[in-house]
Amino acid sequence: MTKKATQATGVDTSKDKDPLIGKQLGDYRLTSVLATGGMARIYKGMDYKLQRQAAVKVLAQDEIEGDKTLMKRFQREARAVAALEHDNIITIYQYGEQEGVYFLAMKLIKGKDLAQELKRLKKANQKMDIKRALGIMDQVASALDAAHAADVVHRDIKPSNILLDDDDKAVLTDFGLVLRPSVETTMGTAFGTPRYIAPEQAISSNKALPQSDIYSLGIIVYEILCGDTPFSGESPMEIALSHISDPPPVPRSLNKDIPVAVEREVLKALEKEPEKRHRSASEFVDSVRQAYGNMVDAPSAPKSASGKAKAKAQAQIAAASDSWTLSDANDSVAKARSKLQASIKTEGKIQGRSRSRLPLLILAVIALVAVSVFLLVNKGTGIAAGDGAPITLFYNDTSFTMVNAGTYTLNVNDLKFVRGVADAGGDDYNGYRIAKRVLPSNSCARIVLQGKQSDAPPQCKAIQSSEFLSNQMLFFWRKEAEGGNTVSSFDVSYKGTVIANCNTVARGGDAECRFTWPVSAPTPEPAT
Repeated sequence: MTKKATQATGVDTSKDKDPLIGKQLGDYRLTSVLATGGMARIYKGMDYKLQRQAAVKVLAQDEIEGDKTLMKRFQREARAVAALEHDNIITIYQYGEQEGVYFLAMKLIKGKDLAQELKRLKKANQKMDIKRALGIMDQVASALDAAHAADVVHRDIKPSNILLDDDDKAVLTDFGLVLRPSVETTMGTAFGTPRYIAPEQAISSNKALPQSDIYSLGIIVYEILCGDTPFSGESPMEIALSHISDPPPVPRSLNKDIPVAVEREVLKALEKEPEKRHRSASEFVDSVRQAYGNMVDAPSAPKSASGKAKAKAQAQIAAASDSWTLSDANDSVAKARSKLQASIKTEGKIQGRSRSRLPLLILAVIALVAVSVFLLVNKGTGIAAGDGAPITLFYNDTSFTMVNAGTYTLNVNDLKFVRGVADAGGDDYNGYRIAKRVLPSNSCARIVLQGKQSDAPPQCKAIQSSEFLSNQMLFFWRKEAEGGNTVSSFDVSYKGTVIANCNTVARGGDAECRFTWPVSAPTPEPAT
């Protein structure tokens, strides 16, 4: 594969050395070489009609002659990426064939790739700032989740395929090994990059699935934290075998500054069995961020007592923004009040302040928290006063979609779908499996049968998360259960209280279930 698919690097090649320089391919005249490697060469191209530059990927002719499947893979890459409309996935401008030359024109990203940045930091004996790393990984995870939701597995996630512009916007590129598990099999010897390849993909490339990309993302996070990838060797086969059979070196053995909770999440992403890894790329990155806790997002410590109180108040406001009800917001304020009282009291003693001034300070900070939570709730980040959010479930025997048609974000952490007896058959589904544990306004969460192509319903304006499962008998919305049993309905509960009861579907069936997400204490709500 190419070292970098769509990025300006300053590499130039004269027309005498490359016969394609100056040639017109589609709307683009090739002006210089940006990168070479693998099966293709990347040129800088110029559309003089639109005055737009592009990175033009051209198949190497000798590679085409040696691999008859290459043209089909190239076309598959173009179609797959063109169907993925995401801010962190490379934009396709044009694909075509001209006089036996196959080309793919893409957006030109000016900057560098993540591999170059990690190499620069390593050379300077530095590691990437955690806030910055998580910001980049957030973007890559979002791109991967979008691809997986469209039934696309990248299969070659590595730092050189993550492009960074000058503002650290990350763009995922080089989908040359892309696979649609539901409709395609591997063409040729598509393998992946040994240092980042998942065990199942190393065994057989057509066994790749979304969790394979998550494994590769885990390797990148490991490299960022530890300074190198976990496995190395003298040959690609040796490295691949290590991925298959060897446990990775414990991250904290290489970097003692890594928190134990972070190490646990990274090792989970690197589990040998795909089903033991995180269910989505965003879930993985979110888990790492949460494991860092205040180490990532805590502001620098102010010198004065009032400054510290203000910093704590800001932290409490940030926590309250995730609330989904006013009662939950009040709980956050109550907790903030308790912590702030202790904090201000301590700081008052240190500064020699009189106890008579403490109540005013406490009331002022509590008022700040309460007002901020109120503003956040009323601008749509939490549930405001009203009749609740209209929810529709669309499901058939192979897919399930939950659509939030309300005007505010729902906290689904305590949501649960139960078929039959709770916690009895392994078919319960918990809301914390949804990315970031929230369902924003006008978005949806999906569950899809692994290897089955399934379009989201038109009511789904934006996909918050997708999860791929393999055992239909454990689908909580299916009538047929393991053991030959049949179940006619499933419950939707929040914090242990049933808020809806919906009919299950049999093989070949489909159904809808509507209910209203409760505003305050959940009460049973009839479904239609």
